[in-house]
Amino acid sequence: MISLSILEYEDELSRDINNIEESRAFINIISLAKTGKIYSVHIDVMRPPMIPDKSKFPLSLIRKLYEKLIRRIRLDIHLMVDKPINLLEEINKFIARSDRANITTIVQVESFNSEEEAISSIETVKKHGYIAGISLNLPTPEEKLTEKIANAADVILLMTVPMGSGGQSFHKESIGRIRRFSELFPDKIIEVDGGINSETIIKVRDAGARIAVVGSYITSSSNPLEALLKIDNALKTF
Repeated sequence: MISLSILEYEDELSRDINNIEESRAFINIISLAKTGKIYSVHIDVMRPPMIPDKSKFPLSLIRKLYEKLIRRIRLDIHLMVDKPINLLEEINKFIARSDRANITTIVQVESFNSEEEAISSIETVKKHGYIAGISLNLPTPEEKLTEKIANAADVILLMTVPMGSGGQSFHKESIGRIRRFSELFPDKIIEVDGGINSETIIKVRDAGARIAVVGSYITSSSNPLEALLKIDNALKTF
């Protein structure tokens, strides 16, 4: 399944927030969603100091995207922040509990100082009604995402590039990590994010990934719909 990262659209969406439905970026998102080939829209929420010198998707924009998209497609909210539960409490003020079963909230394992803190935060995400995901950044040792932490989550997101910016090239060493986690946790949804295109999506699928976050390959293309269809055709062919 394909989750569409809209990180490359963030500047335009923020600039046009008051007339968001008329922005080129939003029109592209809707056009891609209408194909039925996208499982969810992936919102990469970034804040310093976890992502130095970069703040993406302010609460006002998350709210606007939620209001305009939730009746059309599922959402992933990926919290790349030091204190994700604090930010989630703010998000909860405008996301209706009845909608949360269609939203996956993903937190970074690097946000926590202990296994117990990570598990408690995942359980809090679930208590709020969301599907709960835990993410492991590519440079972080696999041991940081322990068996207990992984088992507490619904989704395991493995970064296939260092998190923080779009348009990076896929790191082939991540293939082994994907395979190991998919074998260790066969009942979990393994999601991957970073450098995914029509070639690398086949590699991550064959390694055990069930959801691939695709961003700049589609959103930076001169023809986003054509790029999406190319990935979809690759998945059907190989």
